[in-house]
Amino acid sequence: MQIHKVPASHGARWFVQAVNVGARNPRAVFGAALLFVATLYLLMLATAVVAAMFLGAGAGGEPDKQQLMIAAVPVLAILLLAFPVLLGGLMHVIAEAEAGRPVRPIDLYAPFRLRKAGALAGLGGVQVVLTVLGGLVLVALAGSDFYVEAMRAALEGRVVAGGEPDHPGLMLLFQVLFNYFGTALMLLCVPLLMFGDAGLGAALRTALRAALVNAPAYLLLGLLFMAALFVSALLVTAVNALLLAVGGAVLGTLLSGALSFFYGAVVLMVLVGATLMAWRGTFQGNDAAPPPGNTLHVEA
Repeated sequence: MQIHKVPASHGARWFVQAVNVGARNPRAVFGAALLFVATLYLLMLATAVVAAMFLGAGAGGEPDKQQLMIAAVPVLAILLLAFPVLLGGLMHVIAEAEAGRPVRPIDLYAPFRLRKAGALAGLGGVQVVLTVLGGLVLVALAGSDFYVEAMRAALEGRVVAGGEPDHPGLMLLFQVLFNYFGTALMLLCVPLLMFGDAGLGAALRTALRAALVNAPAYLLLGLLFMAALFVSALLVTAVNALLLAVGGAVLGTLLSGALSFFYGAVVLMVLVGATLMAWRGTFQGNDAAPPPGNTLHVEA
C-alpha cells in the first residue's frame, strides 16, 4: 500500500478536521460514541464483579490489593481486546456519516456483522503482548528493587520515596519511543483492518512504515490532542467540583457522572476522527473521498 509523505503541518489540519467530525450526522456519531463509553463501563463493571467474586467480597475484612490486581488481569485483557473492535465500529460510523450514507449508533457493532471483529481483537492481543514486553524492558532498565517499590507505592496510593531507576535516561527514551510507536500501530491498524483486506501482520508492517515516514505530522497531531485533552480535563474537573458543591451528594454526583460520561464520548469522537483523517491523508491523499461503505444500499 502506498504511503503518502505529508508535511508536519498536516497534523494540525487533521486535528481541526477531527474537532468538526460528525457534523453531517451528529445524532449517529455522538450516539455511537456514547454507546462506546457505555460498553466500556459495562466491561469495567464486569471487572469489578469478577474481582469481587474472586476475593469473596462480603466475607468481611479489607480485600488484598495484590489479589485484586490479579483478579482484574483477565478482564482487563478483555478490555484491551474489545477496545480496537469498538474503535473500528466508531470509525465505521464516522466514515459512513461523512460520506452521507445512512448510519445508526448501533452500527458501532458493525465489525461483528462485517466479520472484522476477529482481526481487530487480534490487534488488541498484540497490544497485550507489547504491554507485557514493554513492562519487562522497564523492569530491566529501572531495576527490580525500584520497580517493586514503585508498584507497591502505586498500590498504596503514595509517591515513591527516594531511590532512582538504574538507567533513567534509557528508561525515559524507551518510554517515549514505546508510547509513540505503540499508539501509532494501535490507531493506524484499526482503519487498515476495518476498511481494507490486509491481514493483521501486513497491517502492522504498513502502520510501522507510516509511523516512520510521517512521524512529524503524527507527533504534532498527538501533541495537539494531548494539549486539548489536558485543558478540557481541567475544565471538566472544575465543573465537576462545582456541581458536587452546589448539587449536593446525590444530585451533584449524578450530574458530575453524566458530565464525565458525555466528556468521554467527545474525547473518543475526536480521537477516532483524528485517526481517520490521518489514515486518509497517509494512504489515500488529502483530497481522497471517504472510504467506501461496507453496506449495500439500493436506491430506486
